Amino acid sequence: MGSPNFKPTRIFSPHHHNSPPCTRTHQIGALLLVASTFFLVRLFDHLFSTCPPSSLNHDHTSQNFVHFSDGGSLSWPQIGYGSHLSLKIYVYEEDEIDGLKELLRGREGKISADACVKGQWGTQVKIHRSLLQSRFRTRKKEEANLFFVPAYVKCVRMMGGLNDKEINSTYVKALSQMPYFRRSGGRDHIFVFPSGAGAHLFRSWATYINRSIILTPECRGIGLIRKIRVPSIHGKILSFPGMLKMGMTKRGAVTAQPLPLSKRKYLANYLGRAQGKAGRLKLIELAKQYPDKS
Repeated sequence: MGSPNFKPTRIFSPHHHNSPPCTRTHQIGALLLVASTFFLVRLFDHLFSTCPPSSLNHDHTSQNFVHFSDGGSLSWPQIGYGSHLSLKIYVYEEDEIDGLKELLRGREGKISADACVKGQWGTQVKIHRSLLQSRFRTRKKEEANLFFVPAYVKCVRMMGGLNDKEINSTYVKALSQMPYFRRSGGRDHIFVFPSGAGAHLFRSWATYINRSIILTPECRGIGLIRKIRVPSIHGKILSFPGMLKMGMTKRGAVTAQPLPLSKRKYLANYLGRAQGKAGRLKLIELAKQYPDKS
């Protein structure tokens, strides 16, 4: 039993008499110290950046060229990438991680990849299939530079295979079984979200994959960019266009050539759903007022 007169010592007392007061002089001195440190660092960075290329034993002028079948070419500095690209990508198999099959086929496994490859969302299937056949693919996780997590969640959701709550819980379950994801904090793992909703298809994305590489055609406003901390190297979001038919990308394709103004019948065209959004509803009202123009 303790003594009734015992009083605990206040270790973090705000009125500690031995602490010197923080005066304006101390504050000004701290600011000067921060400013001088900043300018010294900038000075050293400038000095090292102006070193001649020969001191680094690199040839900045040498270039590597990649030639394409259509006659074009691409070049980059040899110092940046070397004479060839050495990259290993591991693609998770749907049966090795509990939950991936549901993200690809739905809860009952009835949704096929062929059904999901059509339209803009087909990128989720196309990228997956391309990596499965890529020469950069590796079947050894220990030698992989990047890890691809296949999922057709947009298609699965739209076809009733999983609802939003099920998608979220299934992603969390799948990620918990990936030791290489935990090793890097997800920095070297790639996810594809091929719709305007972006990573929000996975409601808890900001908690679990905020440092991963995310491929999406839209960023859904500045909110997604802020949360993923671009341009930090820890957060990477790469925007790419929705899938186009192969014929639309070939030179000379009729579908890729715009009609002359003299042959255009309508002033404007809208393709999509209203979804109860004010801007889209106004477009529909305008279309009804001017049926001969849209």
